[in-house]
Amino acid sequence: MTDAVRELKDKATQLSAKGKPAAALEAWQKVVGASPDDLAARQKVAELLIKLNQRTEAVEAYEDLARRYAQTGLFFKASAVCRIILGIDPKHERTQALIATLFSRSEKPLPSQPSAPKPAVPQPSPPAAETQTEAAPLVEEPELEIELVAPPTASGLPSIPLFSMLSSAELKDVLERTMEVRSWGVGEVLVTEGEEGDAMYAIVEGSVAVYRGHGTPAERQVASMEAGDIFGEVALVAKTTRVATVLTHDGAMAIEFSRQAIEQVIAKHPGVGEALERFCRERLLANMMRASPVLSGLSMASKRQLAEQFRPRVFEGGEVIIREGQAATGVQMLLRGVCTVKHQSGNSYPDLREGDLFGEVSVLNEVPATATVTAVGKVVTLEVGVNEFKAL
Repeated sequence: MTDAVRELKDKATQLSAKGKPAAALEAWQKVVGASPDDLAARQKVAELLIKLNQRTEAVEAYEDLARRYAQTGLFFKASAVCRIILGIDPKHERTQALIATLFSRSEKPLPSQPSAPKPAVPQPSPPAAETQTEAAPLVEEPELEIELVAPPTASGLPSIPLFSMLSSAELKDVLERTMEVRSWGVGEVLVTEGEEGDAMYAIVEGSVAVYRGHGTPAERQVASMEAGDIFGEVALVAKTTRVATVLTHDGAMAIEFSRQAIEQVIAKHPGVGEALERFCRERLLANMMRASPVLSGLSMASKRQLAEQFRPRVFEGGEVIIREGQAATGVQMLLRGVCTVKHQSGNSYPDLREGDLFGEVSVLNEVPATATVTAVGKVVTLEVGVNEFKAL
């Protein structure tokens, strides 16, 4: 940045602080003229145009900003700007159509993989990497060992897991109908452990910390997340409670995708639900492969081979999945719902939740199960057979 541009920015900031938006706008426009690639300055121009009620000009400025974000691979920033445009002009369609065209899947088919059961409710999903610096760790497992499948985009821009699985029409509707942009200050809570999950989030700006047992003696930080990361999809999918509390560091902006809005889009585009289901399944499998003491030592090739063997199973509430004293019929990974674990002595163990693996000890050691696992309400698992599991 040259000294002249820095002086212009300082002047523009001072004029805004003095309540002189017209003069500040002129100064920021000069910054843009001197430094066309300064997207923060372009955003200031758009914000001041709104403040001065120059709505047509503001839409044009925001549209240009969204295009620039999108063309540099910043999908979530472009999407957030798109939401702002729709707030100004609800009939606007060009920007979301452009983003959808750039980031929707190419016509090449996805690699063949076993499909999970189709959901009756939305099945949100995994982290999305926006750029090389905007990676997307899991809420509790910041790094994946199984690569999440994201097809090439039609435009050749970086693929966004989940969103780049959608067609252009599907992604356009997601951009139009499911997004709300929210902001939090320093140290504010985004979601709370134990509360019901009714939305997933994509971080646009800032960073957050993820805690288990927040506010208790057992409090521990389990992850940090930054721009491009997605969280909250498992609770949204399974209609269960949050497993962690997420707080901001220095403040954050995120896109909120509510269950109600996603359900409406799925009603029109069933393919969105299928993509969410598949994405969530892959993310949970990746988590399980890395976190399980039994599986963590497998080679990458073996992990991929084992992941291909898992098949969906559905259990009704009260149904016994594994019975104490009997050999497990396979190894289960809990995809949706909750299971209780009880010993015949009357002792209970912590409930099993999404992503938990069970039955592996009985299978590997060829011994009867030491506890009974029972579905609490409807439960969906991914099961791999005894022979397939032991072979690896």
